[in-house]
Amino acid sequence: MQKLHLFFGMVFFILFLTAQAQKNKPKGSLVDESETYNIDVLKAIMKFNFIDADDQQPASVSLLIRNVLNKKDVFKTENSQQIEVELRRKQAYNLYVSSPKYIDTVVFFDLNKEIPEEQTILLRPKRKDFEINISDIETGNNLPFGVTLTNKNRNEVINLDPKDGNNGNYKVRLREDDEYEVEVKNPKEYLFYSNTVSTKKSKSLDAKMHNLSVGAKIQLYNITFATGSWELNANSRRELDRITKLLNDHPTLKIEIAGHTDNVGTAKKNMELSLKRAKAVHDYLIAKKIPEKRFVAKGYGQEKPIADNSTEEGRAKNRRFELIVLSL
Repeated sequence: MQKLHLFFGMVFFILFLTAQAQKNKPKGSLVDESETYNIDVLKAIMKFNFIDADDQQPASVSLLIRNVLNKKDVFKTENSQQIEVELRRKQAYNLYVSSPKYIDTVVFFDLNKEIPEEQTILLRPKRKDFEINISDIETGNNLPFGVTLTNKNRNEVINLDPKDGNNGNYKVRLREDDEYEVEVKNPKEYLFYSNTVSTKKSKSLDAKMHNLSVGAKIQLYNITFATGSWELNANSRRELDRITKLLNDHPTLKIEIAGHTDNVGTAKKNMELSLKRAKAVHDYLIAKKIPEKRFVAKGYGQEKPIADNSTEEGRAKNRRFELIVLSL
């Protein structure tokens, strides 16, 4: 009986010591790393920045983070340029990054290893093939002239040298959804050529070059105005700078710059609008110190359509500016 009492006494003593050890165990102990414990050292506050790989500007994306081991989604957001998220260490994650303007990207992060807690994710923009053909409008012969494409939506310039193409034929990859201003690097015996293109609207551009001769006429695609406005915008000023250069390169050249409208509205209103736009062109060239005797700026309203005004496509063609060589 005495031995039995001694045995139970030892058992109670061991249980007492175990209970005290559990009671006095420091909070945050790494003994147990299960989800039951809220242990700060097992957390990582990760910061992700999403950047356009071309121009290094922030990009808006949709993001999904998934635990690789248990395949559970742990985070999701949309339309974000930067996010901060709490993840558990000793885990691995896939980041699924998507955006309409960028190629879908998957990035793997292993938090079993020490990695920087701020990460930059570079996104590659979606691009499409675009073809440019340069030729003489009269002979149809290809012309090996260089080309500059300026992205109107961001800081991107693409220079194409004649050696980059095949006798005036170029293939280039342009960003989807962006507009590019195309300028042909032509010699002085040709009139300049500029236009605006987008892969959403077309897959190619045929640049027909005009010899510098009396009666030659080119469309000034980049002289544009807001509806009902006669205030010059940035596109128009760049186009007028090309005209300024043309006149400076050829001191005896005289030209007409003609403005036309579609037939939306009254003939009187359209004439007034085209005259005000012609006056804006006139004043810009005078400010550039081009003598008034070397050019004429006229507004014709809706009097000289080149397409059917009953369709939107036709009306768009009729809203135009033209350059006409009057004399050399």
